[in-house]
Amino acid sequence: MSEIELKFVTGAHAQHQFSERVLPLFDKHQVTVISHKEMRLENDYYDTEKFDFQQKKMGFRVRGNNGRYEQTLKTNGVVSGGLHTRSEYNVDLQNPKPDLSLFDASVWPQNWDVASKNAGLSRQFSTHFTRHAYEVEVDGSRVEIVLDCGEALTDKNSSPINEIELELLDGDVDSLFTLALLINSIMEVRLSDVSKAAQGYQLLHGFNAKIRPLPDFLALEDVTSTEDAFCLAVQIALSHWQHHEHVFCESGSIKMLAEVAKSIHLLLQSVSLYLPILQCPELLALHKKLIAYAQQWSWQDDLQSLRYLLSKKSLFSKTLSKHPAIVSYLQGRKTGLMHAHEPKQLFFDNDATDIKIEAIRLVQQKPWRGRSTGYDHRVLDHAKGWLSQGWQTVQQSMPLNKTMGPANYSAVEVMLRQTLWSGFLLGDLFVEERGNFRAPWLDLLTGIDELNALLMLHKSIDDAEVESQDELRKWTAQKLTTLIIIMERTRKVAMQRDVYW
Repeated sequence: MSEIELKFVTGAHAQHQFSERVLPLFDKHQVTVISHKEMRLENDYYDTEKFDFQQKKMGFRVRGNNGRYEQTLKTNGVVSGGLHTRSEYNVDLQNPKPDLSLFDASVWPQNWDVASKNAGLSRQFSTHFTRHAYEVEVDGSRVEIVLDCGEALTDKNSSPINEIELELLDGDVDSLFTLALLINSIMEVRLSDVSKAAQGYQLLHGFNAKIRPLPDFLALEDVTSTEDAFCLAVQIALSHWQHHEHVFCESGSIKMLAEVAKSIHLLLQSVSLYLPILQCPELLALHKKLIAYAQQWSWQDDLQSLRYLLSKKSLFSKTLSKHPAIVSYLQGRKTGLMHAHEPKQLFFDNDATDIKIEAIRLVQQKPWRGRSTGYDHRVLDHAKGWLSQGWQTVQQSMPLNKTMGPANYSAVEVMLRQTLWSGFLLGDLFVEERGNFRAPWLDLLTGIDELNALLMLHKSIDDAEVESQDELRKWTAQKLTTLIIIMERTRKVAMQRDVYW
């Protein structure tokens, strides 16, 4: 069978909040609770010595519930910003011993040796939790809402499980979004694309707190429609957002926050770019929410400048190490920003979750189809005009005959980033020369990042009121002068390149 579901991560004690706050809200919105069950579920996940199941992105478990046992295979499915669609196969067992041969042969990947895999199975980790399962009816659809509270554990480690899952049993997938928005309106939740199996494997192998970079360009083809190009853009932005949000919550790595902010701006630029064609009230509403929410992340610019200044790998490390008072001041500012804005709380912000739900809903429902034309035309038909418009804005903002200083570059930063995001979204349609054209502009953005850090350092020297910092002031001024000279050379090279579209 195939399952379609949305998953939330919650704080602890979600069941109490759900029963006290969400269920009365359901009554007010004609959501009927058909049944409620409470279960204690004990789950053991199995794999081979070579982790064949994990490599195929499959999860295999044996579940115990009041003396009854069931084995389940979940195959690699499709995750679209938090909406999971995947196949699930269940077989009853007489005892808790797994047996892969009980599944139909058609469920396995090609050339999968069931007998050898069965012989090599061993328990890798477990998930034990209390489940409250509600079956509800809304707008003629039936949905199961389950609240799971417990833990994932290996022989050496454990991590909490606090989730709400909404699974469509029968009817229209839009009912999932209706219920998700109601829950989000009254509880602190965030969408998640991490399964319990993935959580267990993270415990087993150790958490990998690395950035997952975006590709150089969004993958498109000449025949890709405007609608499909927009949906791909939304999906890659949401996936990048949720992945790095999860990594930050697990690791506390500050560099993940820059990736979250990048995802939000990519999503905003995607909506801005396609809004003139895919005109509909839902997309316009999402655009307004994104503009407002992106402002809540503006503090990230300062945080990343501080991270850059304090990094032992930065160009500033050797010089700043001679000035411990300034380093201490910068570290204090960095700590203060984190305390002031509480990133984890931002992730559970109702507006953030609302934006994700509405974005996924747009991709699924495609409401522009009934209100606009041109959505089914090739995106290639629009791309040259959109890219040319951005290029004209760049030329007008930083003409070749104008000398630019630090203030000028600060003023054009947002516009330049938006233009390069458009290139990311459309550049795959023009393979020839696109890299050569973009390279100096990307170098210029790197220069702006360094410029922002130097300007912060320059201001911090004065704000810290530390004596005997003349040497550092002089060094900073020289660095600024040198950097602007290099950026001006890069800009001239960039402005003289032929466009690739």
